[in-house]
Amino acid sequence: MPQDRLHAVLTGDLIRSTSLPTKQVDAAMFALEKAAGEWVGDLHFTRFRGDGWQILLDRPQSALRLALYLTAALAAADTGLSTRIAIGFGTVSRLRAGDLSGATGPAFIRSGRALDHMPRNRRWAVAGGPTLPAWIPATLALAEWHSARWTAGQAAVVAEWLDTVDRTQEEWASRMGLTRQAWKARFDGSGIAAWTPALQMWDQWQGDGITDD
Repeated sequence: MPQDRLHAVLTGDLIRSTSLPTKQVDAAMFALEKAAGEWVGDLHFTRFRGDGWQILLDRPQSALRLALYLTAALAAADTGLSTRIAIGFGTVSRLRAGDLSGATGPAFIRSGRALDHMPRNRRWAVAGGPTLPAWIPATLALAEWHSARWTAGQAAVVAEWLDTVDRTQEEWASRMGLTRQAWKARFDGSGIAAWTPALQMWDQWQGDGITDD
């Protein structure tokens, strides 16, 4: 993996999990790790400090889609827990295969600091240097607000739909064991279709405005 090009690092932790049973925390972390393992694309997932996690994403333009996907997958698992997410853009260094614990670089530093300094009333944050395009934090703030309102059923549909494979409503419903009407009711209720233009804008972004300065 080239380490001198732009990456995204997502760092997160489970919200208000320290007083909960280990079994419940493990179930939430399993849901996140399972979702990461099913993601279509290259990423690396590491769990740390019990309720913390980190992902290195090779395609930074997929950061919004992945953040929505992880949030939806965790909500669909219905563990009663949600996660904070801090996205950092930049290059990486000292990367070892299969383990992010020793990795560093601007993307890791920015992501970790964004999580550490996240306001108490926020769940998502982003850092990409002084010339980070304004539309990135703007869309992420809206996505944070919207995704927190999905029911477990809506979130399950969203997580499937965020897969980049093109399918019909009947095919989506069949994959989830739902009727087309039930699938469409959850899909419409989630409002995720309204994110199509924003997701397309992210998908076409080539990292303009991000530097390591």
